[in-house]
Amino acid sequence: MDRIPKVLVLLYVLLGYVVVQFVWWGYSIYSLNAALITDTRTDELVNPEQADELSGKVWMILGEGSVFLGLLLIGAFYIRRMILREHKLAKQERNFLLATTHEFNSPIAAVKLNLQTLNKRSMEGEQKQKVIDGALSSVQRLELLVTNLLMASRLDAGKLELLKEEVSLHGRIGILLERYRTLSENAGCKLLSEVSEGLTLNVDVNAFDTIFGNLIENAIKYGPESSILIKASENEGRLIIHVTDGGKGVLDDEKESIFKKFYRSENEETRTQKGSGLGLYLVKELVHLHCGEIRVEDATPRGASFVVELKTE
Repeated sequence: MDRIPKVLVLLYVLLGYVVVQFVWWGYSIYSLNAALITDTRTDELVNPEQADELSGKVWMILGEGSVFLGLLLIGAFYIRRMILREHKLAKQERNFLLATTHEFNSPIAAVKLNLQTLNKRSMEGEQKQKVIDGALSSVQRLELLVTNLLMASRLDAGKLELLKEEVSLHGRIGILLERYRTLSENAGCKLLSEVSEGLTLNVDVNAFDTIFGNLIENAIKYGPESSILIKASENEGRLIIHVTDGGKGVLDDEKESIFKKFYRSENEETRTQKGSGLGLYLVKELVHLHCGEIRVEDATPRGASFVVELKTE
């Protein structure tokens, strides 16, 4: 269980003190009013008009105090929510730094090992190519991670500019599938494409590669030893692109949360996978920058299907 932030504990203590003091002041004012209205020596009421005036003032003070206390409690509620949100964000950022450090170390270690193998051993033919492919696959993972970090930084700063151009969807998807071929083979996945030639769209190439690079890597990560299918269709000036895997799928109550920044699934089977929590967040933001939409659906018979809709022009 997460520890309560110290500043929140201090807020609770101050609020408790204010409430207790308010009750005490209210009781004291009411008692003083009763003492003023009643002559304690003769046990007779003073002038009724004075008594009504004093009672009115007391209730006015108590009413204004109640309004003040109400506003104070409302302000405290929003302060509490802000503190909890900042605490949660700080925790997510810490987890992100730890995950990103591991994400960098893993491919760097793989590249180093492959280069050391090439340096120390004499290899030829298929064996040598396999080692080179392994190194290239690790470099591609590093490239995607660095791209994600840079784009996330530019998005947060509002400085990401799109340079759109007309591209062939079939050709661009083909380049991405070839780029992730080695990674998919190492995971026992088979990359398939059902994208017809002739389909074009107006996009920023770097953003497009980031969107579908993340979706393909995500499918490989969570759908090992399965077929990953990319298919596209055109409908009323929009391209609908599906990236479907055969993994365990996405829980219904997480289908919106997975696109949040730094989000990591609470499902232990999913949480054990590597990741920085930036990939799907970037996918959503970049799709929205292209005035498109993205959603995740259940695949048949199992797995998840990420559906991206983009304008063709």
